[in-house]
Amino acid sequence: SHFKVVDQFVAPSEFLRQRYIDWGLAPERIVVIENGQSDEPPLPPRPLAEGETRNRFGFFGQISPYKGLDVLLQALHELPKAERKKIVLEVHGANLDLHPKEFQDKIIELRDPLVKQGVVQWVGPYQPHELRRRMAGVDWVVVPSIWWENSPMVIQEAFVCGRPLLVSDIGGMAEKVRDGVDGIHVPAGNVLAWGKAFQKAALTNGAWDAMRKTIRRPIDHATCSDYHVDLLDAGMEY
Repeated sequence: SHFKVVDQFVAPSEFLRQRYIDWGLAPERIVVIENGQSDEPPLPPRPLAEGETRNRFGFFGQISPYKGLDVLLQALHELPKAERKKIVLEVHGANLDLHPKEFQDKIIELRDPLVKQGVVQWVGPYQPHELRRRMAGVDWVVVPSIWWENSPMVIQEAFVCGRPLLVSDIGGMAEKVRDGVDGIHVPAGNVLAWGKAFQKAALTNGAWDAMRKTIRRPIDHATCSDYHVDLLDAGMEY
Protein backbone atom coordinates (compact mmCIF):
# COMPACT_ATOMS: atom_id res chain seq x y z
CA SER A 1 0.00 0.00 0.00
CA HIS A 2 2.91 2.36 0.70
CA PHE A 3 4.47 1.57 -2.68
CA LYS A 4 1.32 2.82 -4.45
CA VAL A 5 2.19 6.43 -3.58
CA VAL A 6 5.75 6.18 -4.96
CA ASP A 7 6.32 7.37 -8.53
CA GLN A 8 9.86 6.12 -9.04
CA PHE A 9 12.15 3.69 -7.24
CA VAL A 10 15.95 3.66 -7.32
CA ALA A 11 18.16 0.61 -6.73
CA PRO A 12 21.97 0.62 -6.48
CA SER A 13 22.28 -2.61 -8.50
CA GLU A 14 20.55 -4.40 -11.35
CA PHE A 15 20.35 -7.45 -9.10
CA LEU A 16 18.20 -5.59 -6.58
CA ARG A 17 16.13 -4.02 -9.35
CA GLN A 18 15.34 -7.47 -10.74
CA ARG A 19 14.31 -8.76 -7.31
CA TYR A 20 11.62 -6.05 -7.13
CA ILE A 21 10.51 -6.71 -10.71
CA ASP A 22 10.23 -10.43 -9.94
CA TRP A 23 8.17 -9.50 -6.88
CA GLY A 24 5.73 -7.56 -9.07
CA LEU A 25 6.97 -3.98 -9.48
CA ALA A 26 6.61 -2.67 -13.05
CA PRO A 27 10.09 -2.46 -14.68
CA GLU A 28 9.64 1.19 -15.67
CA ARG A 29 9.05 2.17 -12.06
CA ILE A 30 12.57 1.25 -10.88
CA VAL A 31 15.94 2.37 -12.25
CA VAL A 32 19.55 1.69 -11.25
CA ILE A 33 21.82 4.43 -9.93
CA GLU A 34 25.09 3.30 -8.39
CA ASN A 35 26.10 4.56 -4.97
CA GLY A 36 28.51 7.46 -5.33
CA GLN A 37 32.04 7.19 -3.99
CA SER A 38 34.86 9.57 -3.15
CA ASP A 39 36.87 10.98 -6.05
CA GLU A 40 40.22 10.23 -4.42
CA PRO A 41 42.90 8.66 -6.64
CA PRO A 42 43.71 4.93 -6.52
CA LEU A 43 46.26 3.86 -3.92
CA PRO A 44 49.65 2.69 -5.15
CA PRO A 45 50.30 -1.06 -5.02
CA ARG A 46 51.56 -2.38 -1.71
CA PRO A 47 55.38 -2.45 -1.83
CA LEU A 48 56.68 -6.01 -2.04
CA ALA A 49 59.87 -7.40 -0.54
CA GLU A 50 62.09 -9.43 -2.83
CA GLY A 51 60.34 -12.70 -3.66
CA GLU A 52 57.08 -11.66 -1.98
CA THR A 53 53.73 -12.27 -3.66
CA ARG A 54 50.34 -10.58 -3.57
CA ASN A 55 49.32 -12.68 -0.58
CA ARG A 56 47.65 -10.20 1.78
CA PHE A 57 43.87 -10.30 1.89
CA GLY A 58 41.58 -7.92 3.73
CA PHE A 59 38.09 -8.51 5.14
CA PHE A 60 36.29 -5.22 5.89
CA GLY A 61 32.92 -4.80 7.55
CA GLN A 62 30.46 -6.41 9.91
CA ILE A 63 31.20 -9.82 11.42
CA SER A 64 27.90 -11.67 11.26
CA PRO A 65 26.71 -15.15 10.29
CA TYR A 66 25.76 -13.80 6.85
CA LYS A 67 29.08 -12.16 5.98
CA GLY A 68 31.05 -15.40 5.58
CA LEU A 69 34.09 -14.71 7.74
CA ASP A 70 33.71 -18.16 9.27
CA VAL A 71 33.94 -19.61 5.73
CA LEU A 72 37.28 -17.86 5.22
CA LEU A 73 38.67 -19.05 8.53
CA GLN A 74 37.57 -22.62 7.86
CA ALA A 75 39.14 -22.43 4.40
CA LEU A 76 42.49 -21.44 5.90
CA HIS A 77 42.30 -24.31 8.39
CA GLU A 78 41.72 -26.77 5.53
CA LEU A 79 44.89 -25.75 3.71
CA PRO A 80 48.12 -27.68 4.33
CA LYS A 81 50.15 -25.81 6.92
CA ALA A 82 52.93 -24.98 4.47
CA GLU A 83 50.41 -23.42 2.07
CA ARG A 84 48.47 -21.68 4.83
CA LYS A 85 51.58 -19.86 6.06
CA LYS A 86 51.99 -18.24 2.63
CA ILE A 87 48.75 -16.30 3.20
CA VAL A 88 47.83 -13.41 5.49
CA LEU A 89 44.21 -12.46 6.15
CA GLU A 90 43.62 -9.12 7.85
CA VAL A 91 40.24 -8.85 9.56
CA HIS A 92 38.99 -5.28 9.84
CA GLY A 93 35.64 -6.09 11.39
CA ALA A 94 33.17 -5.02 14.03
CA ASN A 95 30.21 -6.14 16.15
CA LEU A 96 31.07 -9.78 16.69
CA ASP A 97 29.89 -9.24 20.26
CA LEU A 98 26.37 -8.40 19.08
CA HIS A 99 25.70 -11.87 17.73
CA PRO A 100 24.68 -15.14 19.45
CA LYS A 101 27.30 -16.69 21.70
CA GLU A 102 27.38 -19.83 19.56
CA PHE A 103 28.53 -17.78 16.57
CA GLN A 104 31.02 -15.81 18.65
CA ASP A 105 32.52 -19.02 20.01
CA LYS A 106 32.79 -20.47 16.52
CA ILE A 107 34.69 -17.46 15.20
CA ILE A 108 37.02 -17.34 18.21
CA GLU A 109 37.75 -21.08 18.01
CA LEU A 110 38.63 -20.77 14.33
CA ARG A 111 40.48 -17.47 14.72
CA ASP A 112 42.83 -18.00 17.65
CA PRO A 113 45.05 -20.78 16.21
CA LEU A 114 45.40 -18.83 12.95
CA VAL A 115 46.37 -15.67 14.84
CA LYS A 116 49.06 -17.62 16.69
CA GLN A 117 50.41 -18.87 13.37
CA GLY A 118 50.51 -15.35 11.94
CA VAL A 119 48.04 -16.28 9.21
CA VAL A 120 45.25 -14.07 10.55
CA GLN A 121 45.75 -10.54 11.83
CA TRP A 122 42.75 -9.38 13.86
CA VAL A 123 42.91 -5.63 13.29
CA GLY A 124 39.47 -4.69 14.56
CA PRO A 125 36.86 -2.04 13.68
CA TYR A 126 37.62 1.16 11.82
CA GLN A 127 36.17 4.59 11.15
CA PRO A 128 35.38 5.62 7.54
CA HIS A 129 38.33 7.99 7.37
CA GLU A 130 40.67 5.09 8.24
CA LEU A 131 39.62 2.85 5.37
CA ARG A 132 42.12 3.98 2.73
CA ARG A 133 45.06 3.66 5.10
CA ARG A 134 44.00 0.12 5.98
CA MET A 135 43.36 -0.92 2.38
CA ALA A 136 46.81 0.36 1.45
CA GLY A 137 48.30 -2.58 3.34
CA VAL A 138 46.44 -5.36 1.53
CA ASP A 139 46.50 -6.66 -2.02
CA TRP A 140 43.04 -8.18 -2.29
CA VAL A 141 39.74 -7.32 -0.62
CA VAL A 142 37.49 -10.29 0.17
CA VAL A 143 33.69 -10.30 0.33
CA PRO A 144 32.65 -13.87 1.21
CA SER A 145 29.00 -13.24 2.12
CA ILE A 146 26.68 -16.22 2.01
CA TRP A 147 23.63 -14.08 1.35
CA TRP A 148 22.97 -12.10 -1.83
CA GLU A 149 24.04 -8.62 -0.83
CA ASN A 150 22.58 -5.80 -2.92
CA SER A 151 25.45 -3.45 -3.67
CA PRO A 152 28.21 -3.93 -1.09
CA MET A 153 29.81 -0.56 -0.43
CA VAL A 154 33.14 -2.22 0.29
CA ILE A 155 33.38 -3.40 -3.34
CA GLN A 156 33.08 0.15 -4.64
CA GLU A 157 35.49 1.38 -1.95
CA ALA A 158 38.02 -1.25 -2.96
CA PHE A 159 37.78 -0.21 -6.60
CA VAL A 160 38.34 3.44 -5.67
CA CYS A 161 41.46 2.29 -3.80
CA GLY A 162 42.62 0.21 -6.77
CA ARG A 163 42.25 -3.17 -5.11
CA PRO A 164 40.90 -6.27 -6.94
CA LEU A 165 38.52 -8.51 -5.01
CA LEU A 166 37.62 -12.09 -4.23
CA VAL A 167 33.84 -12.28 -3.86
CA SER A 168 31.07 -14.83 -3.54
CA ASP A 169 29.51 -15.60 -6.91
CA ILE A 170 25.97 -14.52 -6.05
CA GLY A 171 23.80 -11.41 -6.04
CA GLY A 172 25.24 -7.93 -6.10
CA MET A 173 28.75 -9.27 -5.55
CA ALA A 174 28.74 -11.23 -8.80
CA GLU A 175 27.30 -8.21 -10.62
CA LYS A 176 29.81 -5.66 -9.38
CA VAL A 177 32.98 -7.75 -9.80
CA ARG A 178 33.87 -9.16 -13.21
CA ASP A 179 35.33 -12.63 -12.79
CA GLY A 180 38.89 -12.79 -14.08
CA VAL A 181 38.81 -9.10 -15.05
CA ASP A 182 38.85 -7.02 -11.86
CA GLY A 183 38.45 -9.83 -9.36
CA ILE A 184 37.67 -13.48 -8.80
CA HIS A 185 34.31 -15.18 -8.18
CA VAL A 186 34.25 -17.96 -5.58
CA PRO A 187 31.30 -20.32 -4.97
CA ALA A 188 29.41 -18.90 -1.99
CA GLY A 189 29.95 -20.80 1.25
CA ASN A 190 32.29 -23.33 -0.38
CA VAL A 191 35.18 -23.78 2.06
CA LEU A 192 37.39 -25.78 -0.31
CA ALA A 193 36.82 -23.34 -3.17
CA TRP A 194 37.79 -20.40 -0.98
CA GLY A 195 40.98 -22.20 0.04
CA LYS A 196 41.90 -22.75 -3.60
CA ALA A 197 41.06 -19.14 -4.42
CA PHE A 198 43.39 -17.93 -1.66
CA GLN A 199 46.18 -20.10 -3.04
CA LYS A 200 45.63 -19.05 -6.64
CA ALA A 201 45.43 -15.34 -5.87
CA ALA A 202 48.47 -15.40 -3.59
CA LEU A 203 50.69 -16.90 -6.29
CA THR A 204 49.72 -14.77 -9.27
CA ASN A 205 51.37 -11.36 -9.15
CA GLY A 206 50.85 -10.95 -12.88
CA ALA A 207 47.11 -11.57 -12.62
CA TRP A 208 46.84 -9.06 -9.78
CA ASP A 209 48.62 -6.42 -11.85
CA ALA A 210 46.33 -7.06 -14.83
CA MET A 211 43.15 -6.96 -12.72
CA ARG A 212 44.19 -3.75 -11.03
CA LYS A 213 44.60 -2.06 -14.41
CA THR A 214 41.12 -3.07 -15.59
CA ILE A 215 39.21 -1.80 -12.55
CA ARG A 216 36.32 0.44 -13.59
CA ARG A 217 36.21 3.47 -11.36
CA PRO A 218 32.85 3.89 -9.59
CA ILE A 219 30.90 7.10 -10.11
CA ASP A 220 31.70 9.87 -7.65
CA HIS A 221 29.30 11.59 -5.26
CA ALA A 222 28.70 14.56 -7.59
CA THR A 223 27.82 12.32 -10.54
CA CYS A 224 25.52 10.23 -8.37
CA SER A 225 23.79 13.40 -7.24
CA ASP A 226 23.42 14.58 -10.85
CA TYR A 227 21.76 11.28 -11.80
CA HIS A 228 19.23 11.67 -9.00
CA VAL A 229 18.50 15.30 -9.91
CA ASP A 230 18.02 14.32 -13.57
CA LEU A 231 15.60 11.60 -12.49
CA LEU A 232 13.65 14.08 -10.38
CA ASP A 233 13.57 16.60 -13.25
CA ALA A 234 12.30 13.95 -15.65
CA GLY A 235 9.57 13.00 -13.19
CA MET A 236 8.47 16.62 -12.77
CA GLU A 237 8.29 17.07 -16.56
CA TYR A 238 6.12 13.97 -16.77
